[in-house]
Amino acid sequence: MTLTARQRELRQALRRDFLAEGFENFTIDGAVKRYHCSKSTLYALGNSRDNIIRAILVDFFKDITTQTKPRLDLPAPQALEQYFTDIAAALAPASPQFMRDCAREDVAQRVYSHNTKGAVENIRAMLDKGVKHGEFHASSLPFLPHLVQRAMEDIQRGIYQDTVSSAAAYAAFGELLIRGLTTPEARKI
Repeated sequence: MTLTARQRELRQALRRDFLAEGFENFTIDGAVKRYHCSKSTLYALGNSRDNIIRAILVDFFKDITTQTKPRLDLPAPQALEQYFTDIAAALAPASPQFMRDCAREDVAQRVYSHNTKGAVENIRAMLDKGVKHGEFHASSLPFLPHLVQRAMEDIQRGIYQDTVSSAAAYAAFGELLIRGLTTPEARKI
């Protein structure tokens, strides 16, 4: 479905405000008043509160996916480092309230989980490449993706929100993973 200019403008305003303020208190009536739009304009984005939230989150996470394409042309440690740097940068605009709402609202959890699974697959491919080329040592490679998925799910659920932002948590986790897996030979590259 093609959106009108006004509907695209509304989607961008909702996205900006969701990222800044979260969406726990988002209501259809409140949005109509705040954005001076009709319900039909708002319902073009989704036919219910949850579907509107879903549409905004899908739009946001689609952009994150575009911004965090794995750089498989780089050596695996550098590709993984760049990937986590890109994730942290892409999540930087997200306020703590937005991340808390992503962890609390069912519709948001489903969207975020879908994207987390994609990220885990990207990381798995980089780990596989690194082990294959002797850049990573991993005696238990089948275990690592499970560890990565668990850590990323914990970040998604906001387990660390009281001590570090989600963006900073991804950056720290990436650094820990890279430093722990990189072979001495690959560190010299």
